[in-house]
Amino acid sequence: MEFEFGDTQESQAFFDRNPKFMTTFLRLADLTNKYLGGRALPGNQVGGVCFGLAHACRQDFLEAVFLAVNGYGGGASKITRGLYERSVTLAYIVKYPKKAERFVRYAAVQEHRSLEAALKVVSEAQFDALIGQPNTAAEIRARYQKVKPEFEMTLCKKCGTKRVQPSWDADLATMVCDLGGDYQKFYLPNYSVPNFAIHATLSSAMLREGNEESHREADLQVACASFLLLLTLQSLESIFKLGLEKEIGECVQGVNNLRPERNEI
Repeated sequence: MEFEFGDTQESQAFFDRNPKFMTTFLRLADLTNKYLGGRALPGNQVGGVCFGLAHACRQDFLEAVFLAVNGYGGGASKITRGLYERSVTLAYIVKYPKKAERFVRYAAVQEHRSLEAALKVVSEAQFDALIGQPNTAAEIRARYQKVKPEFEMTLCKKCGTKRVQPSWDADLATMVCDLGGDYQKFYLPNYSVPNFAIHATLSSAMLREGNEESHREADLQVACASFLLLLTLQSLESIFKLGLEKEIGECVQGVNNLRPERNEI
């Protein structure tokens, strides 16, 4: 894993505020590489799904840290939201491995929703020309029809009206409550609040970078992203069983030292 922070006025200010960060970052990078670097994709579905989610979490972590270090705390929070959602989903599948199949098959529903939304703006021919096989409109519809009955929920028992459920399993809040612990602590700073920033809201129109509040947000998001990556690695340990609990514990101690004084997690 190659990564550069860049030498900017904002990055220098960040490292001045967080002198212990680089040591913690290097430990995290090394530990993450032991779980993901050069490892062959697991042969079973649970391992494959969790391995893929963990890779996405690592990329989210790097992107969030890069933005935060360079002064874009608001931008980092948008990325960390995705990291949080993937980390929760990974932990939920680890806890309920039989649900991995539902996660995979629900992809056909998500693709179909995206198709239907796109066809409100562009023609089917335009869609197919840009996307192409194996994801033409016809192919997406065929996959959707195959899995649709698995995800239908009854709206009215009297008339038998049904609709496809909005999530692949439980909604995210339900997953978070089921997992409990640290996942509940991060729900507000890394999911609920960032929702205002990623959508066209009045709150997003009022965001400003380059001030003291943005610096506090940047420091907070670095700490949150680091904790969420550690939670991801803990989930992987329960699957791969590499015996790295001691190294994870050392990283936890390092990340604890990153907590901003005014933004306790």
